[in-house]
Amino acid sequence: MAKSLPDSRTRRIRIGSLLIPLSHAAGISVVSLLGLRFLTDSLAISAAGTGLIFAAVKIYDGLLDPAVGARSNRTRSRCGRRLPFLFAGQLAMALAALCSVFAASPAWAGKLRILPAEEVWPDGVPPPGDWPGIAVQPVTESLTADGEMVINVTVPTYQAYLPARGKANGAAVIVAPGGGFRHLSIRKDGAQVAEWLAARGIAAFVLKYRLIQTLPGEDSEAMRVRLNRDFPNERRGEPASADGIQALRLIRSRAARYGIDPRRIGVVGFSAGGHVAGMMALSANLAERPNFAGLIYGMPFFTPPPSLPPANLPFPPGTPSEPWLQPEPTPAPGALPRLFMVLAQDDVIAGSGFRQFYDALFASGYRPELHLYTKGGHGFGMKPQGTSSDRWIDQFHTWIVAEGLTRR
Repeated sequence: MAKSLPDSRTRRIRIGSLLIPLSHAAGISVVSLLGLRFLTDSLAISAAGTGLIFAAVKIYDGLLDPAVGARSNRTRSRCGRRLPFLFAGQLAMALAALCSVFAASPAWAGKLRILPAEEVWPDGVPPPGDWPGIAVQPVTESLTADGEMVINVTVPTYQAYLPARGKANGAAVIVAPGGGFRHLSIRKDGAQVAEWLAARGIAAFVLKYRLIQTLPGEDSEAMRVRLNRDFPNERRGEPASADGIQALRLIRSRAARYGIDPRRIGVVGFSAGGHVAGMMALSANLAERPNFAGLIYGMPFFTPPPSLPPANLPFPPGTPSEPWLQPEPTPAPGALPRLFMVLAQDDVIAGSGFRQFYDALFASGYRPELHLYTKGGHGFGMKPQGTSSDRWIDQFHTWIVAEGLTRR
């Protein structure tokens, strides 16, 4: 029994040594047939799609072929000036068919574009002054064998994850992974977040910020003990926060290159990355703040929380004291950008400081989007746990859309 042919959706056209005989039989030029082969092979277009391309090629050859041209002249004598419009209609139909084929082809539709990493400080990394996170001996940045963590970042970079062409909506998010400034959880807090956002039309930029350097022979636990003993919390992220602000500055200046709106660039940070995101939002230079910020089980590591600018201007004299009688407040000129906050209530690492920071925001007139989950712990990122906290990124995206940040 003869083998059945593959399904027409996956069957691929292959044209080899029969180009000239096929071109004569089909009535099209060898050049056009070569072009047809290129399109079907390189774009992996199905047999059904190739038929539409073939029809367009026939029309194109008919416009150029001398023999067809002779027939066209006779047709012109009968149809007068209508002939160009007839050919234009045929060509338009063929081009429409081509566009539909290309749009349906995964190769043509395009995929996520991951660009090479860019240095955050192209003119050289500024020295951190008296910051105590520098090891005596030089260290080398390295990635763990499982690809999950990066340590000893000394030259900060960002890497762009851009949506497929035609899907981008102009919004962008800088992604700052967590790791206690000892390492970066580069996959679950970085690349996986960026890929998810880019798949929904939001450009993402994974930030590798400077970390506290490891001492010779020091493992992660020994380093944690050393930092808790010798390194004040609020000082650990000083270079990292500067890297975040500089990355935002650089990405804004390159907005046209990345196809993003410089007025719709936000940041999302996890744990220690939440400190970076929070300090970016608190930047003294208003022009260098992000347009929105997501703080995911992280916030500025200060106890008590840092002083915050007021969210709104004072009400004019004579305004009723009852909140339900007061008019809509007027935002203050130096107010913080819009904030989205996530915490699992069983998070014993960041829970207390996170709630203190939220209370400070509320007391200053801010009303950030706040999601408190029953369970989830600390450091979940994109790792599914079977808890409601698994949905944080869906809710982050919903909030971004609701705030109008994805409108072109």
